[in-house]
Amino acid sequence: MTADTARERYLEALVSGNRRAAFEVIDQAHEAGFTLRSLYLEVFQPVMRDIGRLWQENRITVADEHLATAITQAAMARLYDELFQGAAAPGPLLIAACTDQERHELGLRMICDVLEMEGWDTLFLGATVPTDDLVRMVRERKPQVVALSASIAPHLPRVQQTIQAIRDAVPTGGPLIAVGGRPFLDDPSLAERLGADMTAKDAVEAAERLKERFAA
Repeated sequence: MTADTARERYLEALVSGNRRAAFEVIDQAHEAGFTLRSLYLEVFQPVMRDIGRLWQENRITVADEHLATAITQAAMARLYDELFQGAAAPGPLLIAACTDQERHELGLRMICDVLEMEGWDTLFLGATVPTDDLVRMVRERKPQVVALSASIAPHLPRVQQTIQAIRDAVPTGGPLIAVGGRPFLDDPSLAERLGADMTAKDAVEAAERLKERFAA
């Protein structure tokens, strides 16, 4: 099975809402030699971009997009235990969270999984995390990185407020703050203007940049 074939079949399964078919594609690709990393990079990530494009073009509904996301989350979860086989002691800690208006969490989940493949320790808090609770966890856990997500422009002010709250709570020696989502793809300089330290075009690029920043 080639990457093109896997993407085509997986997209078809998602658009039709067929979870069983989607799982079969991933299982067959894995059996054909796709590593976990290549499944994330060459199948999950590009196909979910295609799903987003189809929604923007009104070729699928919001419900279709939500179902595709749920199927992909389930497909990733089926592979999750394999991340820890032979894993080394945890490395740097990353906390990933959506601010309390944001529900699109799949990109953050991908970043966490890709970094865990590389020996990082991650805490994935998911969607709509209250700022006060996130700040409290940052104080307690002292992560090296906090990753935040925004899928649409109206959520950017809350992302900026969350960044500032973290900076205020940990004024010295605080975490690197990474942000991602569609608004940052359209305007990468937006990350710096909101007070973040970095952004990336996708989960794999984010993981690579973070590994370089925290290389031993």
